Amino acid sequence: MSAGLSANARTRPALGTVLVLLLACQLVATDVYLPALPQIASQFGGRAGPVQWTLTAFLLAFGLAQLAIGWRADRIGRRSLLLGGLTLYVAAAVTGALAGGLETLITSRVLLGMAAAACVIGARAVIRDLYAGPAGMGVMARSMTGMGTIGVLSPLAGGLVTQWLGWHWTLALVAGFGALAWLAVWRGLPETRAPAAAGDADVTGYWAMVRHPRFLASSLLAGISFSGIMCFLLLSPFVFIRDFGMSRVAYGAVPAACTLAFLVGTVICRRSLRHYPVPRVVRMGALLSMAGGAGQLLLAQAGVHAPWALLVPQCVYMLGHGIHQPCGQGGAVEPFPAQAGRAAAVSGCIITSMAFVAGQLVSHSQLDASATLVLAMSCISAALGLLAFGGMERAYRRAGTVQA
Repeated sequence: MSAGLSANARTRPALGTVLVLLLACQLVATDVYLPALPQIASQFGGRAGPVQWTLTAFLLAFGLAQLAIGWRADRIGRRSLLLGGLTLYVAAAVTGALAGGLETLITSRVLLGMAAAACVIGARAVIRDLYAGPAGMGVMARSMTGMGTIGVLSPLAGGLVTQWLGWHWTLALVAGFGALAWLAVWRGLPETRAPAAAGDADVTGYWAMVRHPRFLASSLLAGISFSGIMCFLLLSPFVFIRDFGMSRVAYGAVPAACTLAFLVGTVICRRSLRHYPVPRVVRMGALLSMAGGAGQLLLAQAGVHAPWALLVPQCVYMLGHGIHQPCGQGGAVEPFPAQAGRAAAVSGCIITSMAFVAGQLVSHSQLDASATLVLAMSCISAALGLLAFGGMERAYRRAGTVQA
């Protein structure tokens, strides 16, 4: 991208809104849909496992599609990829809303996951095109703050729509959001890819990215943290609605509260990056994540079986998640300015593959849903602590970025 276009893109007031909408596509497709899971399970046989596949299949498609999408983002540019991806996003959501069987619903969710991958990869590549280093992480954090605002409203809207109109309409709402994002890209986003990057967009170089210490540590950080979110998303509807007896509308406040905590975490991240190096900020986030996991475990061991005993520690974990995601996603892409699309894709594939594996493990647990959630969050928060205090700073030093 030329210097003139870069300056113009930086000053367009629409750019921030476009980035927020694009990064929120995956969140909206998940969180609006969450309160509907028990109702869908009741309609299609009453078993949670097959219906949970509508989430895990979405996530698997979201992860695997990124490898091809990242290469295309570097080849054809960001704008064309985003407009095409959002068109598929709307079409897939409409197909899901009209689905009369579980197979059709799962297929539509797979297509929706692929489309969401295009949106997120395109947004991350645009940020790297325009910003470098901690500035890019700061922009990522600011965009995720806006995304978090949408995330607070999404499960509440999904709960209300499910209660009043039925689960089909949650996907109609997702389609409407996709149409809004398409219009925002069409009107507010110029092409940001540098002309020279088109020649660099071959299918080689993935292994070199994975071997880069900063790329790998950043991707693992975001992947481990997101795995905790995946476990909570899969299990929480059944814990809070089925076991605790919450209504679907009341349950909408559960992921909304978590997303609000995530939003606060992104603000903490953005402000901390102005004063401290990235590894130190990551350690701050890990302390919060570990406190959340330990809190759930200690309350469970004390015999406290109540919604707040799971939700409050989960919100503490989400504060840490709001720090880890901007640092992880931004840190993975930053070393590869000429291949930002591919770097975002490979790291995104790593992140979502880890979350998919975690989701499969908890879906096949022989423990009850509440105990499975506590065990999963305890293990994941411990893993975050090990990475933050053991490997992150070493990775930055090996990559030639010495930070205290």
